[in-house]
Amino acid sequence: MLSVDFCGLKLKNPVIVASATPSITADAIKRAAENGAGAVVTKSVMFPDENGRPTGANPRPKFQLYNTPNGYDPALTEKGGMFSFFRIEEPYPTPEKMAEMLKELKGPNGVDIPIIVSICGFTGNYESWRRLARMMEDAGADALELNGHMWNPYSKYTDPVIASVVKSEVKIPVIFKMMGVTEDPTEVAPKIVAAGADAITGLGTFGLDGIELDVDAEKPWFSETTGLGGPWLRPVSLAFVSRIANSTNVPISGVTGIQCAEDAIKYILMGATTVQVCGAIYARGYKVLREIAEGIEAWMKKKGYNSIEDFRGKALPYLTGTSPQDQPTRAFVTDRCTGCKMCLDSCMFDALHLKDGKAFVDERCDGCGVCWSLCKFRAIEMRDYK
Repeated sequence: MLSVDFCGLKLKNPVIVASATPSITADAIKRAAENGAGAVVTKSVMFPDENGRPTGANPRPKFQLYNTPNGYDPALTEKGGMFSFFRIEEPYPTPEKMAEMLKELKGPNGVDIPIIVSICGFTGNYESWRRLARMMEDAGADALELNGHMWNPYSKYTDPVIASVVKSEVKIPVIFKMMGVTEDPTEVAPKIVAAGADAITGLGTFGLDGIELDVDAEKPWFSETTGLGGPWLRPVSLAFVSRIANSTNVPISGVTGIQCAEDAIKYILMGATTVQVCGAIYARGYKVLREIAEGIEAWMKKKGYNSIEDFRGKALPYLTGTSPQDQPTRAFVTDRCTGCKMCLDSCMFDALHLKDGKAFVDERCDGCGVCWSLCKFRAIEMRDYK
């Protein structure tokens, strides 16, 4: 029921571990496989710097989770609450180190899921991308993901030629990871496909500057960040993925903010064939991978779907580009109302009142949707009217 074909890779389910620290070692990848991952994208492989040292840095601490004004409360995440994920910097494995990992992972005590190796060459240096691609294919990678990382978050940077260079060098599938939130995916994605990419990943954590403070210590937790992500960013990535889906015909892997089955299903409804999980592993451990896969399967059985393809992209036709304000809309209270009064104080048009123990909407309703969004009992519906 959950099996998918992702650019020629046969996956037992669509849940992939994204390229990050949860896939930085062979043991980490084995843990992912043991916990139900359909595939793994490794931490990005990079050449050492000019002094022969691994690229990146390894500060301590380097990660921080937030979901309250004072830090992180795991109980809120367990209930499905959103969180933010900050990172400063991480080390990147060298090609030699990754080759050792692949030898172990492909051996008798390895894993039986596809290993997608993420590679990241130097900016403007196509030869570095070509060499990395050749080395990783020779080492046993099942596919390559090209890390189009955000070198400058305020300018366009994606270079489709990288896909062409790598694709001309290897026979295994080539996946391009788009991470430019400032770019128009309907413009860039078709160029990436034309350059030879077999699939596209989007959107991923990108290099926004972010600061959070410890008010007791009266100082920032971190002086700087190089990555800022989490479930709060999911709506941005869903929109990005939908635009890739509407402008290309290659498989898509959706990533960012996936912490439960419902999040994964949203990406598939927007056209993704697979989803990649990262922050949720930091927040809840590798067990979340199996939970997401089993949750997708349970939802499919409830809906009567037999395969991922049965509902992939099903939500795309609703993206018509027509603003809801084009049609007069008002709030209507249903019998599910409990009279809790939560919506009354939030009505900026004073159109909500209590009548006979239930909320009542009068003619001053603007149709703004705040009460509809607030009601935890789903007792308010937004309907068109004349």
